[in-house]
Parts: sequence; C-alpha cells; structure tokens
Amino acid sequence: MRENIPVTMMTQHPDSAQEYVPIQKESEEAIESLKAIPDGLGLEEIMIDFEGKLTPYHQTAQIVIGLIQNGMTPGKEVFVTPRVANANEETAFRQIMAFLSITETIVSAKEYNDIQPIIEVILPMVSSADELIEVKKRIDSVAKLAEKEFKMKKNKDLLQIIPLIEEVPELLNIDSIIYQFVTKLRDNDYPVDYLRFMLGRSDPALSYGNVSAVLANRVALSKAYKIAEPLDINIYPIFGGGALPFRGHVTLENIYNVLETYPGLKTITIQSGLRYDQPRTKLNELIKILNNELPNSKAHFYSETEYQQLYNYVGIFTANYLDAFFEIIPEVAELSDYMPKQRDRLARKSGVGYARDIARPEEIAKLVNIESIKNRLNKLNTDKKFALPRAITFTASLYSVGLPPVFIGTGRGLNEIKNKWGKSGLNEFLNNYPSLKADLKFASKFVNFKNINRFFNQKAVDYIEEDINFCCDFFDLDICRDKNIIKSDIYHMLMDSSLGVLFHLQKASDFSRPKEVELLENWLKEMGSIRGSLG
Repeated sequence: MRENIPVTMMTQHPDSAQEYVPIQKESEEAIESLKAIPDGLGLEEIMIDFEGKLTPYHQTAQIVIGLIQNGMTPGKEVFVTPRVANANEETAFRQIMAFLSITETIVSAKEYNDIQPIIEVILPMVSSADELIEVKKRIDSVAKLAEKEFKMKKNKDLLQIIPLIEEVPELLNIDSIIYQFVTKLRDNDYPVDYLRFMLGRSDPALSYGNVSAVLANRVALSKAYKIAEPLDINIYPIFGGGALPFRGHVTLENIYNVLETYPGLKTITIQSGLRYDQPRTKLNELIKILNNELPNSKAHFYSETEYQQLYNYVGIFTANYLDAFFEIIPEVAELSDYMPKQRDRLARKSGVGYARDIARPEEIAKLVNIESIKNRLNKLNTDKKFALPRAITFTASLYSVGLPPVFIGTGRGLNEIKNKWGKSGLNEFLNNYPSLKADLKFASKFVNFKNINRFFNQKAVDYIEEDINFCCDFFDLDICRDKNIIKSDIYHMLMDSSLGVLFHLQKASDFSRPKEVELLENWLKEMGSIRGSLG
C-alpha cells in the first residue's frame, strides 16, 4: 500500500515570464523547492521532465544525491518522479535512456541508505493500456540489465507507472484504460493495490477548448473513482494545472474554485509561473491550503444519464472551439515561435522534437446522442496540416494579441446550450463548471478588441466577438461596455507596441533582426509578469 502521497508536485514547465532556468540550475532549483519553509518552498515532489526537453542524463542523480546531502530522504519524505518520453511520440531510445538514468540513480543512492529514491515514473500522452504494459516490460528489461551489470537487487516491479491522460477522448474513457491496465498488470503477476494517475489540463484545452477540458477532467475523476471499487485499488489523482485559466487557474485567489471544480484530487502541480511570477507570500499560503484540503478531498459521482449530458456539452463546446481554432491557428503557430524560451526544450519543428496532435472530434461524436451535434463534429475538417505549438506558447501567444483563449468557443457554446435546453439547462451546465465566471472575469482584463481585429481574419474575428459578447451577456462582464475605448494601462500599451514590432519582423520573414527580437521578447515577458504567468 502506498503511503505518504505528495500533495504538491513541483514541475519544470517553461511557463514563467520572469525566470529563465537553464538545465545547469534545475538541480539547485529542485532542492530549494523541496526544502522546508523558510529555506525552501516545502513542496513534496519534483517531476523531472525528460519529455520534449533537453534534460541531461545525470540530472536525476544530481537531484536525488543533493536532496540526501541536504538532509531529506527521497522516496520517503520527498519524492522524485521523472516524466519520461513517450516512445510513440519521440523514440524508444530516449525513453530507455531515461530509465537507465533512473536506474543509475537508484544504484548510486545505495551508498547513503537502503530506501529506493525513485519509485514511480510518469508516462505522458497515454492512449491505451497496452501502451502502458509495453513500457512496464521495457522497465523490466532495464532492471535485468542493472541486475547483471551493477549487481542491483532483483526487482520485477522496480518502478510504478503514473499514466498521464492528456486528450479529451481518453479522459472520457479513463475507466476503460485503468481497468485494462490494472487487470493486465495482475495477469503478468505484478502486484497492484494503488494507482496514481495524472490528468492533463493544458493539452486537452489546446486541442478541444477550455470548457471541454474542464468537463472531461470532471468525468475522468468520477469514472476513475468508480472503477477503483471493483478493482479493489486506491487511486490518487494528480492535477497538472498552470496559473492562467486556460491551463487550470491554479492560484491562491482561485484555489477554492479549483478544489470545487475537480473534487477528489490528491496532488496538484506547482508550475514555474506560480513559483516565479507570483508573490512568495501568496504561494506559501496556497501550499498551506493544499496541505489542509487535498488529503480529505472526496470524489463526485455522476449517473449514466449525467455522463451522457456531459458528453453532449463536450460535443457542443468542442465544435464551437474548433470552428474558430482552425481560423486562427496558422497565425498563432507562427507567433508562438517568437515566445520567450524559458527552459531548454526540444524545438517544435525539428528532427528530435514533436508537436501536439490535432483534435479528433469524431471520437467525441461517438459518445454524443444528439444527431445534430454528432453530425457537426463529424463534418469538421481535421486534415489540415500544421505543427501545433505547445499549450504554454499557444496560451502566451493569444494573450499577447488580446485574445485570452478561455473565451474561444465558450460564448457560442453557452448560447447553444441556452437555445437547446433553456435557462434550466444553462444552470445545469454551470453547476458542472462552477468556476467559469471567475475564469472569464480574470481573463477579461486582457481582452483587446482592436488588436484582435488587427491580427486575425474577418471570419475568425466574427467567431471571437460572438464568443466574447455572449460571455459578457451571461456573466455581466464589463469588457463589452468599453470595447471601442483604447485602453491606456501599461499592459495594453505593451501589447500594442509588441504587435507593431511583430508585424515588422514578419515582413522580414525571419529572425535576422536580433535587436527587434530581443525587444519583442522583453515586452512579452513583461506582459506575462503582469498577468502572473507567461502562458
């Protein structure tokens, strides 16, 4: 039975506007974050990121040995949990190299104590149980090599896998993935009495829209807790959320909304934007709240009828989001390449990098039981080819031109629900997204109608203005009352200036103007600092 479930997980996401953290400083960063207050932040877990990132082979050992030398016990008091590459998206070689790094770290730590310092790994972009079993067997192969070469104690169950579910169709079918994974583990004589899994919040929002991501996470939590009962396992969900609303809105001001929206969470990520772009006093208070609240968080269970209605909602918001998404994504993808690089990640377009996959609305259509919604989803053209930006740069790019992405598809989706089911249907929907008004209210401060019109084509502008106007009507947001007034605060002045430089750079068609690129990056960072996170 797993004990000492971490409440807070520090990550290496590149979402901080104020702080560029090179790989040479990430070990020190991890140690300082896991140290107890007042010397550190008092976080309980570090996710070392090998996915899409230039993390050096030796970083796991540096962090583990550094924690031990600073009086902490990895694997018991604090936890080191690498996120390895998905072999289907990067290469099996990169994944195996991460496992070798972890194994070497386990062997090296034996010089200090007999506690295994790394006990779990996170596998991203999980789509099936078979994929998880394949990784489990790959870990076994590495363990056998370590037994032979390093005389490491034989261990058939060296590392547990934390599946990271990052797409809406997989989140909606998480019970099937969990059931098959656990039963196949047992069929292969692996003991299973608990399962930690991670819910993606940013990537489902990028591919399917903010509202669909929220509802899919709620469905996933309910289904996971339900399937845990017949499997006789304890589950411990991890929420991978950032500071801005489109990526989870994990901030001190909004934390009780997060806890209400996602009941049953046991761990929440504390990403770079939250650590570097928010006041330390606020972060300390947030951590205190999580330590008090998460251990007692209880799941909410839906009925089959409620699941079906949630699928219909997801279908509506996905369709409305993608209508606008396909109109804006070429410009946003290009703009994302100018976003400041705050960690040493693999390039979006390179021989060893990868981009996110386009949405699969036809998979949502299979769950919808209203023919008009089903047909609309199936007719969406997803054959368009582009290398999607990562969720952080996507979010940062849209904020930088005055379009917080939480609005995209939301207003039209709300209006469609009202037209289909009336006020009672709208209220039922809002009960399933209790923090929507708070998310929109925060984001509304950064809307700039003038720049939206400057940057996007007319069809995109029509969708976006509809979305924002309907949101204004439903939640009495004040942004529409002065939409024609030129905002003169520092944020909007920086936005206007940034767009001017960007248009000039685009005419040059490259990055051959280093002074202008540097100026643009500085202004983009300043805007990120004002809103509390780069993306």
